[in-house]
Amino acid sequence: MSSGISFKDIGDGIWCVANQIFASNTYICRSEVSGECFIVDPGLDASLIDECLEKLSLKPRHIFCTHGHFDHIGSASYFQNKYEAKVYLHEADTKTMQTSNFLLMAFKIKSRVEMPLLEKIAGSEFSINIGNQVIQYCLVPGHTAGSCIISYGSTMFSGDSLYSRGIGFSRLPGEKPEQLRNSLLKIWAEIPLDCTIYPGHGNHATFDWIRQNNLALINFINNPYMPQKGK
Repeated sequence: MSSGISFKDIGDGIWCVANQIFASNTYICRSEVSGECFIVDPGLDASLIDECLEKLSLKPRHIFCTHGHFDHIGSASYFQNKYEAKVYLHEADTKTMQTSNFLLMAFKIKSRVEMPLLEKIAGSEFSINIGNQVIQYCLVPGHTAGSCIISYGSTMFSGDSLYSRGIGFSRLPGEKPEQLRNSLLKIWAEIPLDCTIYPGHGNHATFDWIRQNNLALINFINNPYMPQKGK
C-alpha cells in the first residue's frame, strides 16, 4: 500500500481507515458473504479506501452513512459506480448532502463530491439484513436533521452524534445541540455497557468506558444546553 496510509484492524472483522484530505473515520466491515463487505461513512479519500479494500480482497455491496456531511459521504458515489454498491442515508439529510460542495469550497478544500443515488431511509428506525447480519439505523437528530446511529451485533457506528472523547460540536448550519441532547437521552439507558462505539472521528471505546470517562459528554447529557450570547 502507498506510504502514509493509516489502515487499522480493530477486530471483529472491522477495519478503520483514517481519511487524510479531511480527517474522519471510514469503517470497512466484512460481511458473511465471502469476499464482500459494507462500508460505513466513506470519507473523501476514495483511492485510499479502495487500496485497503484491494489489500483485504473485499468488495463493498452496501454503503451506510450516519449522516450527510461531506466527510461521511464524500466517496460514496465512487464505490457505487465501481462496485454497484447501494448507498443508504436518512431522507432528512438529503439537503445536508447536497450542501457538500458548498462547504468544501467554504473550507477551501479542493475535493468535490459527486452525489450518489440514494436508498433513502425514513422514520425513526430502519433495518436491513445482509445474510444473517442485521444492520439497524436509529434516528438521533441534532448534529444534523437526519443523523443516525448504525448498529449491528454489539457494535455501534455513531458518526458525529456520540464520541468516545468530547462532544464535537461543529457549528455547521442545522446543528441543534439541545435536540442532540434529547436524542441521546432517549437511547442512553438502552445502549449495552459492553457495546463498542465507533465514532466518525477519534478513537473507539466501549459505552461503559465512555460513561465513566467522557466527562464533557456526561455533563452535556446531565445539564440542559445553555447557548452563549451571540452564538
